[in-house]
Amino acid sequence: MVSSNEVLEQRNSQAILPDIHNYDMSDRQQICLALQRTDTALKSKMQELLSELSVSATNEQLCAEKASYQQTQTELQKSLSLLQATLDFTEELLEAIAPRLEKHVALKQRDLTQSQRVAQPQPFFPTCFQLKEVFDYIEANYHQSIGLSDVAVAVGYSAAYLTNLVRRKTGKTVNDWIFERRMLAARTLLLETNQPVNQIACAIGYQYEGYFFRQFRQFHDTTPQAWRNTQRPDISVNQ
Repeated sequence: MVSSNEVLEQRNSQAILPDIHNYDMSDRQQICLALQRTDTALKSKMQELLSELSVSATNEQLCAEKASYQQTQTELQKSLSLLQATLDFTEELLEAIAPRLEKHVALKQRDLTQSQRVAQPQPFFPTCFQLKEVFDYIEANYHQSIGLSDVAVAVGYSAAYLTNLVRRKTGKTVNDWIFERRMLAARTLLLETNQPVNQIACAIGYQYEGYFFRQFRQFHDTTPQAWRNTQRPDISVNQ
């Protein structure tokens, strides 16, 4: 059996929702069109809402990217400021040490020049096969008291023939070559040692110090000690 409440509910439902079967064909078409328009309007509204959401999301992404860019730019500016400060400090440091560096380079250059000037194991004898024995003998014995006759005997020539031969080949005499070799040795000892001048004179074949002084002055226009002081102003050696 159907209760009285159920009967009332059916009557109320029928009153609120009219039966579509009671409408004619024209009414049904209008209702369908109305439903279609409503559905289209709902879809349009849904699309509009989705578009707004998409734009909102894009704006948020742009804002986040902009914030990240600004942070990166700030960090770069800080880095550039630090780099500029470092460069300024480096320039100041270089300006402060530049005079010392220039002085150091000048001293090194002077030492190199002096080393190149004196670091020669033997004088520059000319290359001549006929005179090789002559120059070898002078090189081995210039520090002793030798002269033209000693060289002539050593190579097996007469003094007169040897004099003419050496002069013809080199434009100098045997004694000239002995003298120049001794002067080279004297300059080397004056620069590289602190030996007194009288010891240097004896070491390069001079029996008399005064004779060495005269020959050195003749070749260099100054005394051995004055020449040493000019080349080595940092030392002072008693003769």
